[in-house]
Amino acid sequence: MARIESKVTGGDKTGPYLRALAAKMQSGEVHVGFLEGATYPDDGKGNTLHVAQVAFWNEFGTSRAPSRPFFRTTVAEKSPSWGAEVAKIAKATGFRTLETLRLMGERIKDQLVTAIVQWPADNAPSTVERKGFNKGLVYRGVMQRAVDYEVKQ
Repeated sequence: MARIESKVTGGDKTGPYLRALAAKMQSGEVHVGFLEGATYPDDGKGNTLHVAQVAFWNEFGTSRAPSRPFFRTTVAEKSPSWGAEVAKIAKATGFRTLETLRLMGERIKDQLVTAIVQWPADNAPSTVERKGFNKGLVYRGVMQRAVDYEVKQ
C-alpha cells in the first residue's frame, strides 16, 4: 500500500484572521414580516385593522376563508438557503453587519411579496364578484405593500 505524506502550513494565521473578522462584525438581527405600525386605511367609520392580523387570518384561515399559508411556505422553501446567502452578502459588504442585515432583510421581504403576488386564484365566486378579479391574497395590495423589515443592533 502506498503512503502519502503532506504538510499543511499557514494554520497559525487562521486564528488571528478569524478573531479580526469576529471583531469587525457586530451583533444584530433582522425582523421581516408585518411590522407593528402597518395598518389598513381607515374604513371611514374610524376603524383600522393591523396588517399582521389580516395576514394571520390569511395564513391560518377563518371560519369563512381557507388557510393560505404563504408565510410558512416561504420560510420552509427559502430559509434553507438563507445562511449561505448571508455569508455571500457579508463577504460582498466587507463584513459590515448592518448593511448585510439590511440586504438580507430586503431579500426575504422580496420573497414574501412574491409569495403573496403569486398565490393562486382561489377566491369563492362571491368574493370574485365583490373584488372584480380572482386573486387569493390580493385585494387592494395593502398586505403586499406592508411587508417590511427592520434591523436591530
